[in-house]
Amino acid sequence: MTAAKRQIADDKRTPKIAHMTNGAKNRPQDKAKNRLQDSLKNRPDIINPVCLHGVIDEDSLRALLNIERQTAWCSRVRLRGLLLLIDYVCRKLKKNGAITISADLAHSFISKIRKRDRLSIITEPLRLLCAIGILRRERPAIFAHIKTSAVYRFTDAYQRKRLTIEISLLPKLASKREFADQRCQNRLDRRYPFRQQLFADLAGVSFSPSARSIIAKGFSGKGFENLRALVTAIDGGRHTVRVNERGQISTSIGSRPRELQSHLLLHGTPIVSCDVSNAHWNFLPLILAKRLHHVSREPGCEKYINDGWREHNRLIALLSDGDFYRAWCSDPQSDKERDQKKSVLTILLNKKNVDCERNVLHRRIREAFPITFRIVEDIKRNNHRNLSKQLQRFTADAIAAALLEVQAEEIAAIPHVDALICQEKDRERVCEVIGRKIFEVTGVCCTVGGIRYSPLTENEKKAVIFDEIAPSDDGMSYEEWEEMRAVKTVAVLKLTRFHSAGYERHNLSRAVQLNCAALYPLPPTHVAGVGRVGGVGL
Repeated sequence: MTAAKRQIADDKRTPKIAHMTNGAKNRPQDKAKNRLQDSLKNRPDIINPVCLHGVIDEDSLRALLNIERQTAWCSRVRLRGLLLLIDYVCRKLKKNGAITISADLAHSFISKIRKRDRLSIITEPLRLLCAIGILRRERPAIFAHIKTSAVYRFTDAYQRKRLTIEISLLPKLASKREFADQRCQNRLDRRYPFRQQLFADLAGVSFSPSARSIIAKGFSGKGFENLRALVTAIDGGRHTVRVNERGQISTSIGSRPRELQSHLLLHGTPIVSCDVSNAHWNFLPLILAKRLHHVSREPGCEKYINDGWREHNRLIALLSDGDFYRAWCSDPQSDKERDQKKSVLTILLNKKNVDCERNVLHRRIREAFPITFRIVEDIKRNNHRNLSKQLQRFTADAIAAALLEVQAEEIAAIPHVDALICQEKDRERVCEVIGRKIFEVTGVCCTVGGIRYSPLTENEKKAVIFDEIAPSDDGMSYEEWEEMRAVKTVAVLKLTRFHSAGYERHNLSRAVQLNCAALYPLPPTHVAGVGRVGGVGL
């Protein structure tokens, strides 16, 4: 064997290691295609450093964490994740220097520590920034009638300090920063399930040809900011959906001028508004019921509780029968007086107790429903806006629940305060859904879009006013009589379903009587059955 062949054979048997390539002609590691880790695609953190806004640099942040013995946060990934979070806070600060931010939003930049080696380790990033003296929590998160995240601001040492930091982000952190807006939208879609479909329905809103002349006239006058925003949203496709701290859903067409309302189209057809009549008043029975359930835990309140439930039933009967505002008119047939009473009654719920005392109409209502209005005055005692916060939350929750249900039925609907905007063909169905959602919460058969909601079918309505003990010669057989009684029982259970939280048997009977009397009054000769529903004892 020649010397050259022996050398080749020895090379095949000898394992190749890195130092053996020194001085060799063929060095594959020197070729760029074989160094994938150095390519622009796979190393954006090294090739493209990014500039962040902040109040502290990486080394100073590490030193603060070591001083506070929060060494679990001192890794490269967590340090730069905290810098990303501080960058977001700097960019989103309001003019007053505060920011509302949730723990869920903070986790989209830096995850919390799930396993800690000692109890002194802080697991949440926002709490950590407060502990090391960078942020200060001004107000905790609220989860009641008002739902809002905690409010933070920089401490005095960092209030006026601003830095521009150039750092190299790891691929995962760079991705988080790049797709922050998309993650924000996904988070909102998870929190509000109706949001994605609502954007699709808003995209179907357009102007009718007759609206253009009104728009041109509006632009030629003063105060056309709302009109400009509406045209930008509809013609430019830049719709917005916001949910405030009280749960009210506002869209880009919510502030439309009144004269343009009849000229808007939804998927090519005219729109109608299904709004709730005397919306806030419909939820007063719910406030009364919640207070009575709370007081029922205390001993010695039996008389107050029984009187409260009787008043609760009378209030439901009043709200479920006819026009609530006309009930307080001297002349119920006068439309002018009815409009005046509507304005006054709407204002009274939101005025201070001292101002309400001077109003004659308020004194009349308080005399009719003393327990309810003592509770209302107690809620408004320290802040007269406390009542409106609760009523707005109840209304918003009912509208949001109705919106989700009609979206599941593939009905296009757009919320607006205490109403849903829909197509004319879907009006009755949307009104029914809103009415049912309010009935399930309050027990009030309210009017929505001019349609009084009723949980009963036509046969059940007839059965409610059927008096089986009254003498009759209509030839009804015993089997038909029993069937009518069974239907009547089902109707009564429907009307009293909202009482299932623990009403007494007497209260159930009284509630059924008042609801049935309000919705389906008996003939005068049959009204004498006290404690009975059309003659049926419970």
